[in-house]
Amino acid sequence: MPNIVNEMLSHEFEKDFRDAGSCLVLGFTKLTVEQAEDLRNRFRDAGIRYKVVKNRLAVRALRTALDVDMSDVFRGKCGVVFAPEERAISAAKIVREAMRQHRKAPPVTVVGGLIEGEPITGAAAGMIADMPDRDTVRAQLACAISGPARGLAIVVQGLASGLARCIQSKVDKEGEEGG
Repeated sequence: MPNIVNEMLSHEFEKDFRDAGSCLVLGFTKLTVEQAEDLRNRFRDAGIRYKVVKNRLAVRALRTALDVDMSDVFRGKCGVVFAPEERAISAAKIVREAMRQHRKAPPVTVVGGLIEGEPITGAAAGMIADMPDRDTVRAQLACAISGPARGLAIVVQGLASGLARCIQSKVDKEGEEGG
C-alpha cells in the first residue's frame, strides 16, 4: 500500500513541478504550528502554493519532470513552494519578512530554488529574496535606456533656451540704447 501512495505522490509532484513556473525549497526546523499557519496564510494570500514533501519523492519528481538534480538541497525537513513564473522571488521575500523576528535562528530558511528552469542552491539560495522580479528589471532597463535620451533632450533644450535668452538680452539692450 505505501508504494501505491508514494507513486501517487510522486506523480502529483511531477505535475506540480511541470506546471509551476518556479519553485522554492524551504528547510524548516523547530517551526511551531502558529508560525506554519502564518506562513501558509501569507503564501495563500499571495496566490502561492506550499507543500511539505518527502525528500526522496521530490528529488525523483524533479529529475523525472524537469531533468534537474537538486538532491543536495533536500536534506532534513523540507517544503516546496510552487509559484507561477518568477513568483518564487516573492515567496522568498514573504519567508524573509515572516522570519525577521527570529534573527539568530529562524525556523524556516530558503535552501534552494528553481527559477525559470535554473536551479539555485547553496549560499545563492539565501539571496533569492534580494533578486529583482521581472517588472523591476524591466523598469530598471527602461530607465537605463531613457536616461541618456532624457539628458540629450535637456542639453538640446538648454542650448535653445540659452540662445533665446541671449537674443532677448540683445534686443532689450538695443531698445534701451535706442530709446
